[in-house]
Amino acid sequence: MGAGRVVPTVASSPPPTVPGAPLIDLSALSPAQVRALLPAWLAGTVSPEVADAVRDAVSTLLDQASDDDLAAALDALARVGGAYRPWPADPFARRLSRTYMGRLLAPGSRIEGVDHLRAALQAGPTLLLGNHRAYVDTQLTDLLLAQVDPGLADRLVTVAGPKVYEDPLRRIASAGLHTIKTAQSTAVASEQAVLGVRDVARIAAETVRQAHALMQQGHAVLLYPEGTRSRDGQLGPFLRGAGRYASLPGTRIIPVMLTGSERVMPIGGELLSPAVVHLRLLPAFPADGLDRDQVLDRARAALVASS
Repeated sequence: MGAGRVVPTVASSPPPTVPGAPLIDLSALSPAQVRALLPAWLAGTVSPEVADAVRDAVSTLLDQASDDDLAAALDALARVGGAYRPWPADPFARRLSRTYMGRLLAPGSRIEGVDHLRAALQAGPTLLLGNHRAYVDTQLTDLLLAQVDPGLADRLVTVAGPKVYEDPLRRIASAGLHTIKTAQSTAVASEQAVLGVRDVARIAAETVRQAHALMQQGHAVLLYPEGTRSRDGQLGPFLRGAGRYASLPGTRIIPVMLTGSERVMPIGGELLSPAVVHLRLLPAFPADGLDRDQVLDRARAALVASS
């Protein structure tokens, strides 16, 4: 598989509301219905000062898309997250995500440390360990990276829990990203009573295997080791199981600090709002010779020092 494409391995808070519109099942619509409804629907998920910009940008994107593009995206939207496995980004859904999220980056938003990621990927398997402040963290990370190097952004694969695939807005986001669906850790799970401890452990082990396979194929895997969003903006404790992702020989670890996403999508807020977002890719360090606790401790210390 080429480094720029993901092939699936064989084997909270309420969403933003849409004033005057229900949370429709977008995957059940036809391409013509999507063209008619999607611009206003997405404009209704953002604050008034950017609603017109979102509506216009999405309308233009839809004008440029063929019915085949939309049909493929709708199929991806219907299927994404249906099993615990990797899910490749749909090309149109990715353009859509970057289009409307781009209107939420306020002037002054920036990314630093891209060369650290380039160098790590050239050296071998690469694992990114990031802080987690909002459900839009991965979309903003993808967007900022794509603005500098789209090819590098397309090599990013994120480990995601079940909530990422739940409501229509999150499903649109997920369909536009390379993700690996996993079971949420029992230490932080709140809505996963149907899965027992053994099932969660089995799925987690398979997710690690899938992540390692993708890392060996040239992808950078992004993981949020806190396991859930921070409620106060402070970096929470890391789940010990996250260290298993660093066990692939030759893996290099890049701590990732994202700030501002909690203002784009505040906890308990109803609308997405523009904010200055800052993404810092910190210097990589080798995981070889470190146990899982040491990897997590070193990454967490780097994030604390950068905050």
